Amino acid sequence: MGGRGVRVSVLGCILVAVSLLATAIVALLVIASAPDRLGLLLSTVAASVPALVYAAIIVRLDRYEIEPTRALLACIAWGAIGAILLSLIGGYLFQIALVDSLGIPLTSLASVVLGAPLIEESAKGIAILGFLVFARHELDNTLDGLVYGALVGVGFALTENILYFGGAYVEGGLGDLGELFVARSVISGFGHPAYTAVTGAAIGWARGRYGRGFARFAVPILGWLTAVILHALWNGGLVFTEVQWGDQVGLLQAVAVQAAIVIAPAVLVLYAVARLSTRHELQILRERLRDEVDRGALTDAEYAVIIDGDARRRALAAARTRGGRTLHSRQQAFFHTAAELAFRGHHRSRGESLTPRQLAADDVDRQRLMILRDEIAAAELATPAGR
Repeated sequence: MGGRGVRVSVLGCILVAVSLLATAIVALLVIASAPDRLGLLLSTVAASVPALVYAAIIVRLDRYEIEPTRALLACIAWGAIGAILLSLIGGYLFQIALVDSLGIPLTSLASVVLGAPLIEESAKGIAILGFLVFARHELDNTLDGLVYGALVGVGFALTENILYFGGAYVEGGLGDLGELFVARSVISGFGHPAYTAVTGAAIGWARGRYGRGFARFAVPILGWLTAVILHALWNGGLVFTEVQWGDQVGLLQAVAVQAAIVIAPAVLVLYAVARLSTRHELQILRERLRDEVDRGALTDAEYAVIIDGDARRRALAAARTRGGRTLHSRQQAFFHTAAELAFRGHHRSRGESLTPRQLAADDVDRQRLMILRDEIAAAELATPAGR
């Protein structure tokens, strides 16, 4: 093994060790939040089920290129473990910087309204920057960044909610846990995903600048700043409500009002951005896959289905009806492989230099299309008549 191979192996071992240590620390924090076993179980379920629902909704935003499962899980894991730990460390350093170094007394208001948004949105946004630097081929555009950012937020909210739910159960039992569940997981469940989705969408947009223009630096900063402001508005609004009205306004009422003011508009704007980006993706498929038809990698009929959203949905539904999950997954893999070809071609046409491995992936994907086409045909032939 060469020197470079040894360095890569050592780095891999270090990353695995750090990941295991971080996971263990977060697990201990979760267990400590609810010493009662039943409380821990209820808190974990109450946080996990909504997280799965929100993650499924977010993933479905990207209709034409489903991201690799490993990338989606990495985003959730970073939010649930890495961003949580960095936020805890950052909060401690924030307190030291203000109190010990600058002599500024740190009030709970400053910590909640200023410190938490700055630190947490920075910690969560690191994951999207990581994709941009180390896995650029998995971050194609604005929509990819939006999806990745939202999933990081889902992971962060998952762990944070377990911690809060555990504390609520210890202090007030099932009633307090249930009320907090409705407030955090139901009414404001899209909070953290929305904040970080803004950062991710901005970074995804900058990725599409292909190293040109000052905006590729300015827009991600503005996206992160917007996420911080949204987060600060949410925290600040709740603090203001508590200070101004105290016990006169219940938790659910305060959270519902804040969600209508802060989270709902952000989610609507992000959904509009996702739809616009989806149309842009469809245009890329139409332009770039025409070349694949000319090459013989796709037939005219396959091309017509891929570039038509309704036709794709009908094809996937028919595949599930005829061959269950197996045929459906193969049909989905066929569409995804074609999309990978299209986006690599698009990046290349915009002047991006691809690595030899990425260039070789074109031929690999064309071969995979042939294999999937044969497998789909064989599965259809094997389907009992009349099913």
